[in-house]
Amino acid sequence: MSFVPADLRMAARALARSPGYAAAAILTLGLGIGACTAIFSAVHAVLVAPLPVSDAEGLVVPVVTDARRGVERGNVSWLDYEDWRRDKELFESVSVFAGQSLDMAGDGQPERIIGLIVSEDYFTVMRAAPALGRSFLPPEHLPGGPRVTVLSDALWRRRFGADPAVVGSTVRLDGEPYTVVGIMPAESVWPGTPEAWTPLQFGPSPPAWVLRRDNCIWQAVARLAPGLPPEQARARLEAMALRVQAENPESKAHSEYAALPLREYMVGRNARRTLLLLLGAVAFVLLIACVNVANLSVARAGSREREMAIRSALGAGRLRLAVQMLSESLLLSAGGGAAGALLAFWGIDLLLAGAPDAVPGLRSAGLNLPVLLFTTFACLAAALLSGAAPALHAGRGSAAESLKEAGPRQSGGRRGARTRAALVLAEVSLSLALLVGAGLMVRSLDRLHHADPGFHPGNLLTAGLSLPDARYPGDEDSSRFLQRAVEHAAALPGVVRAGAASALPLGGGGFYLGRSFLAEGWPEPPAGPSQSGQWSVVTPGYFETLGLRLIEGRLFTEQDTSSSQPVIVLGEKMARQMFPDGKVLGRRIRSWRDENLYREVVGVVGDVRWFDVSDEPRAVAYVPHRQNPWRSMSLVLRTQGDPRSALTQLRASIAALDAELAVADVLTMDEAFSRSIAGARFGSRLLAVFAALALLLAGVGIYGTVSFGVSQRTREIGIRMALGARPRDVMALVTWQGMRPALAGVAAGLLVAWGLSRLMTGLLFAVAPTDPLTYAATTCLLAGAAWLATWIPARRATRVNPLSALRED
Repeated sequence: MSFVPADLRMAARALARSPGYAAAAILTLGLGIGACTAIFSAVHAVLVAPLPVSDAEGLVVPVVTDARRGVERGNVSWLDYEDWRRDKELFESVSVFAGQSLDMAGDGQPERIIGLIVSEDYFTVMRAAPALGRSFLPPEHLPGGPRVTVLSDALWRRRFGADPAVVGSTVRLDGEPYTVVGIMPAESVWPGTPEAWTPLQFGPSPPAWVLRRDNCIWQAVARLAPGLPPEQARARLEAMALRVQAENPESKAHSEYAALPLREYMVGRNARRTLLLLLGAVAFVLLIACVNVANLSVARAGSREREMAIRSALGAGRLRLAVQMLSESLLLSAGGGAAGALLAFWGIDLLLAGAPDAVPGLRSAGLNLPVLLFTTFACLAAALLSGAAPALHAGRGSAAESLKEAGPRQSGGRRGARTRAALVLAEVSLSLALLVGAGLMVRSLDRLHHADPGFHPGNLLTAGLSLPDARYPGDEDSSRFLQRAVEHAAALPGVVRAGAASALPLGGGGFYLGRSFLAEGWPEPPAGPSQSGQWSVVTPGYFETLGLRLIEGRLFTEQDTSSSQPVIVLGEKMARQMFPDGKVLGRRIRSWRDENLYREVVGVVGDVRWFDVSDEPRAVAYVPHRQNPWRSMSLVLRTQGDPRSALTQLRASIAALDAELAVADVLTMDEAFSRSIAGARFGSRLLAVFAALALLLAGVGIYGTVSFGVSQRTREIGIRMALGARPRDVMALVTWQGMRPALAGVAAGLLVAWGLSRLMTGLLFAVAPTDPLTYAATTCLLAGAAWLATWIPARRATRVNPLSALRED
């Protein structure tokens, strides 16, 4: 038998007679469905919604991986790119690119823009055509070719007021004139952050430094050959990797190739895992809400036993009674769905307000058609889940037995009591599993907050400078300018110290370069191993500005110049890797595949967390800027008060040295610290909210079950008290009967949490998935909430007047 209008009309009349019950059920389901809808909108936007590029399904990102070094998505070399270009059975088209910082000068203050230097076929791979003008022509990729650029829609509108006449005009980038040949439409290419594209001008004969197989400085994007199955693409890449390993045993012995789907590369493993964890957690909330409503419905069905028995006696079959209960559940779920959609509309805004910016596509989350279809599905699921128990309970047993058992103050008999106890057990176990997960995430976030980054991040301001080759052609020119810039910054009011570095800890900015090192006397690979570490170019005063701990030796001084002994300072981890015997000072090491210059170790400093707070301390080697001049550096200023108060004066100071140089990527180290834990904070806060909601629902469910039981057993309690039972005996009886299913639910919940928490391993920092403190605290919290939920009605039971109870029929 199917639902018919008559069943729905009857269900509506039945619910209208119990407005309190209907309102409570709709609100409970609305909370669960609304939370599910809000999280699903984020999951859909990030993991399901079409990407804003053409034919994104065929786009892949080729990467080099190295399990031995923990590299999952490394960049590629130029020779890798050449191999892939020739293999037309693998990729239809492929291109490489690299990020660049460009200072755009003109009217007003110079502006640092994010640029992308791209090889041929980049726009072909992306299948993206300019909205105005054209893309690059083949001659523009040749050495000495014309300086041309394509601008993004955002830059065109912000800087030039969307003037079509910009196409064909000249702009100044890094002090050089570039002709604007095109304007790209918004969100038509990947990556979507660049504001200007320039052609890579290597031509058919790239320089020698580019042709090193181990010089992996490029990102790649490719389009798979038509009809090529992923398995065959993987096999071709594996065969290619084996050939490269055999030909380059010293540098590529453990490298492997992979082609990741574009969405998988963009989102990343942790973001995907966090979103799916949140979706699972909110599904638990919806389940708990459904169990709660089911419990209310079973209790209400118990008070309707006489009604159901009469209908059964008049010929209504068990299926018909079940359909009637499901009809009521469907109406409640529809109301809950409407309430949930309204709550989700507000909840999505709250979700996005606390979401990290790094998750691609998240900002587009909203109540679109797929999300509303999911809400409809959630309503149907909620109707079945919350209506199944009362539907199965309806019409059980013979009509005569039901009429005999169902008095006006009965609870539906033993069947109803057992069903309600089972439902309490289910919602308590689900709640505890969610509480444990939230507790682990909160503990992990607390550990992140208190993690030692290796330096003092407070009162530190950082800002990037990029010196163009045209105005600073020689090493001495760039070195001299940076020295003056640091001196001027250190002399600003309120600035205590200043320095500069090519890369900042906590992922604060700069160019993060990994190199391979050999100590003096070590054989070159493959005859012997090398040690990997990060390469950071710094100025004198940088260590003191950050507050890095000097373990032994000395730091860099102004006497460490291009004409003095080449020196190097090692981080503690790097020193241990290179020299396990602990004898470090005076030893010599070299970056053997790059600079290949022996440098004397003059000092050892404490380790820092390099890429983010959760990152393990990395092996880092520091070299003085005057011995290895870089043109792109980040200034670091330690101030007495608010570090951003020095920004205006810093801009003026740099403008006095070079009016066309932009001060960009301004960030305080406190902001860098906060940004690096933004993902963990987002996930843990949402899980905590869901866990609190689950705890509230579980408490309300237990309270409702015990309270209903007390109201149905008033006569029994009165008889017990008339026969001499003391109030504490009644309280103990009621409390135990309420706590028994709750404690069973706690035991089941611990098993569920123990199994599910292992899925969170990759999201936790310095906390084990089986952390005993978290399990103990959440168990006590839930048990305490359950006890409180039973104590209140138990307390009310002790106030029953025996005479009044005995007079009741």
